Amino acid sequence: MKSLRYHLPSFFLWFVVFYFLSERSIFRYQHMGAGVDIGLFENLFYNIVHLGKAMTALGVDGNNHHYFADHINWYIYPLSLLYFFFPNVECLLIFQAFVLSFPILIFPFYKREKSYQWIYPFLYALFLPIYWIQIFDFHPEVLWIPLFFLFYFFWNQKSRYWILFFVLSLLVKEECALVWIMFSLVLLRTNQRESLFIGTISFLYFLFSIFLLSKMQNSIFAMPTHWERYQNPIGAIQNLHLFPYLFLFLNLPFLFLQFKNKLILCLLPYFLYSILSSYEVNKTPFTHHSFIAVPILLISFIETVETLNIKVRYMVYITSLLVSISLFFWFGPLSKVYSYKKDIMNPAISSKDMYTLRKLLEGKSIVSNIPQYLSNRNKVQLLLPNREYSAEYFVFYQFKNQTSPIFAPKNYIWERKIENHIHLYKYKKID
Repeated sequence: MKSLRYHLPSFFLWFVVFYFLSERSIFRYQHMGAGVDIGLFENLFYNIVHLGKAMTALGVDGNNHHYFADHINWYIYPLSLLYFFFPNVECLLIFQAFVLSFPILIFPFYKREKSYQWIYPFLYALFLPIYWIQIFDFHPEVLWIPLFFLFYFFWNQKSRYWILFFVLSLLVKEECALVWIMFSLVLLRTNQRESLFIGTISFLYFLFSIFLLSKMQNSIFAMPTHWERYQNPIGAIQNLHLFPYLFLFLNLPFLFLQFKNKLILCLLPYFLYSILSSYEVNKTPFTHHSFIAVPILLISFIETVETLNIKVRYMVYITSLLVSISLFFWFGPLSKVYSYKKDIMNPAISSKDMYTLRKLLEGKSIVSNIPQYLSNRNKVQLLLPNREYSAEYFVFYQFKNQTSPIFAPKNYIWERKIENHIHLYKYKKID
């Protein structure tokens, strides 16, 4: 009974966060606020379930390709089983909300103290990147967050289960291998045997991932996808003003105390490729790319605070909570600046449009400016400028204050309009 009471606060907090993350992301999706990535993964899961192939035309260059030409994430296969039983986007968002909120339930197991029962779960529940990750569509790599927390729990317990969670987290995404390589170097002196094992496996897996990323490209000598982000140093410098926002939003809630812990060095690759990237998405805290930093920041902070004396520790708790609460109310989901697109929730748009699009032209190939709402089919493409398409239909969704398409792709003839927002064009080859 005492054990149950001990876990009740974290369970209640988890339930609130889980419900809130689920409800807000589903609301956003149903009111036409979703981005292309959620369509990418639905289309990927649809093709795995119906064709047995991890293929999609969303992502990379807009052409049909194997997902491993984009990223190496082995969890797309077990997640396709979820889509097989529950073939809708809402279930994917609920699953992601569960994954992101699950660490709240893990903290009380680390140590039987009030700080692990109340303070650390509450700090995690207020951590803004969690909400920005959830609102930035669906990404399987968020599995890294609970898997790393579980790894570190068993690592500290000196239980062999750490090997299982190390391997499971390594398979999340190719860049996770870089974190594990740094982890092995950081702990090489104190845990030589285990560090050599982690470092060797991670290094070999990273090489294999780079090989696979290149091999899956259409070109024989292609560079891995997204490499172009690091080939423009001028662009990286021009967007450098965005990096301080990323740095502050990630670190300010923990009062920068996490930098006193050597585990923070594991994030060196993440900070480097964030600085060197010329793409905005790598330099802002408002996207899913910060997923890899979340568990390491929390654990580094906790380990630092636990070394302080009781009086200083409670001062840190109070200050950290005040900062986190302030950030949450000023920039979090309760504010008008939740996400870098201020109108991303689109509350004025009826959810009827979403349901109409989901059932529109079933089984037909489509190119559209909103492919994420038409991704429950074999072939769907994002409308890109200066491209020729051969899909059976072009579907254009007209948002509020947006003009109807001033151009349609070549060989597409206007057919009809639905609900005054959805314009349909049919492909007709013109000689």
